[in-house]
Formats: sequence, C-alpha cells, structure tokens
Amino acid sequence: EPMTSLNPVFTIGQQISEVLRLHRGVDNAEARDRSVELLQAVRIPDAAARVDDYPHQLSGGQRQRVMIAIALACEPEILIADEPTTALDVTVQAEIFALLRDLGAKLDTAIILITHDMGAVAQMSERMLVMYAGRRVEEGQVANVIKAPAHPYTRGLIACVPHITSDVGALVDTLPEIDGIVPPITRFGRDECLFAPRCAKAADECWSAKPQQSDIAGHSSHSVSCWHPFGTEGSR
Repeated sequence: EPMTSLNPVFTIGQQISEVLRLHRGVDNAEARDRSVELLQAVRIPDAAARVDDYPHQLSGGQRQRVMIAIALACEPEILIADEPTTALDVTVQAEIFALLRDLGAKLDTAIILITHDMGAVAQMSERMLVMYAGRRVEEGQVANVIKAPAHPYTRGLIACVPHITSDVGALVDTLPEIDGIVPPITRFGRDECLFAPRCAKAADECWSAKPQQSDIAGHSSHSVSCWHPFGTEGSR
C-alpha cells in the first residue's frame, strides 16, 4: 500500500539507501548515488532533487514508484506484486504496470502478480493461476483462460468486469456478481469442491469428492479442477 508503507519521518532516499546498506554492504555515499539511479529507473522526474523528499511530498503514483525502487534495489530474480495499484486511478495504474513490465524485462526479473482484477491480469501476465479458498482451480496461458474460462469461479470473475458499450439498450441495472461467500477456513481441508455452495453447476459428486486437476482437451497448458468444467464434453 503506497500510502502507508513508507515511513513519514525519513526521506525516500534514506529508505531506499537502508535496503542497499543492509543487503549490499555499501557505504552511505554509494547508497545515495544508487538511490538516485533507482529513482531514475522508475521514472521519478528530477531524481537527484527528489531523493531528499519526504513521502508526503509525493503523489500516490510517485510513492508507488518509490516502493518499486525499494523492491528492485537488490535486483531480485522474483518480484511478488500483491495488488500493486491499490488506491491508484486507472491512468496511474496503467503507468505502473507498464513500468513493471519494462523493469522486469530489463532486469530479467520474473513478476508474480496477485490480484482480483482480471483486467490487470490481461495487461500484465503471460500465464495465470486462479485460486479459490487456497486451492488451484484453473491454470493456463492468459489468452486461453480469458477467452475460454473453464471453471465457474474463473468465469464469474471475468463476468464481473464492467464493459464499456455503445449500445445503451445493452446496459444493465446491476453488475453481475458471484452469489454466496467464501467458505470458512474450517472447511478448507474437506474432500469436496469448496466452490460448490456458490456454483450453479454443482452436482452430488461436487459435495463428496475433491476435483482433480486435469488438462482441457486440445490445450495441454490449460488445466482445471472441476467436475463439470465449461466447454468440455459432459459439462452441465
């Protein structure tokens, strides 16, 4: 969360430098120089001057860029981005995603994006893994999964994304939603489909046995855990 993760009593340069000193063993001067370079890398204008700014002097998007600079300071092989654009407007969100893609390619860093925003997944990712109640329910190339979602939960997530239409008659009063609520953690270990209480396709077997991961016919890289997935023979 960019609005709360930075310490308000230290400059952004001090907070980036701390990471470098602790993990790279550099002195203060080198850490400051590297902090300026990192701010330039995340496209903070006039980085040499802004390195001495405090968090409250930055916009939400700039604070998020500082957080990215801190995360990438030690050039990690993997960057975990958990809802990285929370509280940012859509324009700034697009800029942050473009920045992450560019830096990931430049540093050869793999990015794991954790989000409920299917639009963000489509914009950022090559492969996607859909999880429900701690279980993997669908996995595959983003284009394949979004074009032909096989699991009812995946399909529900995609259906909840608002779409802009020029056909006024096609507008609906309410957005689609997935009925029900996430099961309590006490049910997570049960030998059943945990999505069954919310699923219109649920049958007897969904309540009595945990579905196994299986490949979608014709797509070895697209798999689903469902007794009655969409788009397969015998689906309900």
